[in-house]
Amino acid sequence: MRLARLRITVDNAYELFLDGQSIGRGNGWHNFIEYDVKLFLHPGTHVLAVSALNDFDVAGLICGLRVELEDGRVMEIVSDASWKIPPNDARSWKQVTQAWEKWPAATVLSFWTGPPDLVYSAQPSEPIVVPLWQRGWVLASLLLAAVVCGLTALFLASRLIIQSRMKASVRRERARIAEDLHDGIGGGLTQMILLGEKARRILPADSAEAATLAELCGQSRGLLGEMDETVWLINSQRDTFRDFASYIVKHAELLFQNSPVRCRFDIEDDLPSLPCDIGTRRNLFMTAKEALNNILRHSQASLAEVGIHRCHQDLVVTIEDNGRGFDQTTTREGNGLRNMAGRIFEAGGQFKVMSCIGAGTKVEFRVPLHASVGFGIARFFRRKRTALPL
Repeated sequence: MRLARLRITVDNAYELFLDGQSIGRGNGWHNFIEYDVKLFLHPGTHVLAVSALNDFDVAGLICGLRVELEDGRVMEIVSDASWKIPPNDARSWKQVTQAWEKWPAATVLSFWTGPPDLVYSAQPSEPIVVPLWQRGWVLASLLLAAVVCGLTALFLASRLIIQSRMKASVRRERARIAEDLHDGIGGGLTQMILLGEKARRILPADSAEAATLAELCGQSRGLLGEMDETVWLINSQRDTFRDFASYIVKHAELLFQNSPVRCRFDIEDDLPSLPCDIGTRRNLFMTAKEALNNILRHSQASLAEVGIHRCHQDLVVTIEDNGRGFDQTTTREGNGLRNMAGRIFEAGGQFKVMSCIGAGTKVEFRVPLHASVGFGIARFFRRKRTALPL
C-alpha cells in the first residue's frame, strides 16, 4: 500500500473511528481535515464510523477515503446514500461490519455550494497495538491449556493414588503368600526329608530301597532350595538392591560349600535401599545363579569372585573365575548365555562376557537403579537397549 488518505468535514463536530478505535476529532464544516490512515489498514475487512454532533438545524457530513495499492490499483470510498445511521440505542455500532436492516440510510443533501476553503492535515491517533499475551485468542488458549493441565493433573493424581494402593495391597498379598509357602510347603518338604532319612537309616545301606529313598531325599532338598528362592523372590520385605546382594552372597556360599572352588566377595558397603521390583530382581538373580552354576559345572576353576557395586546410576554385578575359559571367536554361543543376556535386556540393562582359553571367564551385567522406582514413570526415560558382544 502506497498511501491511504481520508478527508472529512462535519457540521458542526465529529469523532472519527476506524475499526472501533478513535483516530481523530474536529469541528467546523468550512474546512476539510485530512488523515493518513496507512498504519491502520491491513488486508481484510475494516469498519469506518463517524459520530457527528450538530447544535442547530440540519446536519451534514462529507467524507472520502482514497487508497492506492502497490500494484497501481486505487480504491475510493465516499459518503453517499449507502451509509447507514445507527439509532441512539445501538450497541457496538463502531465495530459492526454489516448494518442492521432497520437502520435508516443516510440522506444525500444538495445544499453544498462549493469546495471548502482549506484542507488541514491532522495527525491521527497511534494504532493500538495489543500485546500477543493480551489478545483474546491467546488468553482463551491459555485458559484452555490451564483447564486441560488441571484435569490431567487430577487424572494422574488419581491414577497414582490408585496405583499406590494397589501396590500396597500386592505387597501385603506377596508377604502372605511367602509366609504360607515357607511355613506350609517348606515345612512339609522338610518333614518329608527327615522321614526319608530316618527310613533310609533303617534299611540296609546297599539295598535298592535305600538308594531310592536317598534319591527322593536329594530331590526334595532340591525342591526345598527352589522353594526358598521363590519365597525370597515374592517376599515384599526383600524388595531392595541391598537385599539382592545379601542373597547372592548367601546363595554362592551354599553353592560352593562342598566344592573345591573358593569364593571371594567384593560387595559395596553402602548399596542403596532402593526398591527393586520382582521382575528385575528375578532377572538379576537368575542371571547371577546361571553364571555361578557355570563356574561350578564347566570352568574347572579353583577361585570365583563376585563383585556388586554402583557405577553412576547403575548397579554393576561381576562374576569372575580363574578356570579354563573358552575362545569366544570359535565357541558356539549356547542357550545359557543367550538367556542371561535376554534377562538383563528385559530389565533394561547391559550384559557382556569376556573369556579366553586358560585365562578364565568374566561375566558383567548392569541395570539402572531407577528402573523400578516410583510408579513406572522412570521407565519412559530408560536407556535404549543395546546388545553387547558375547
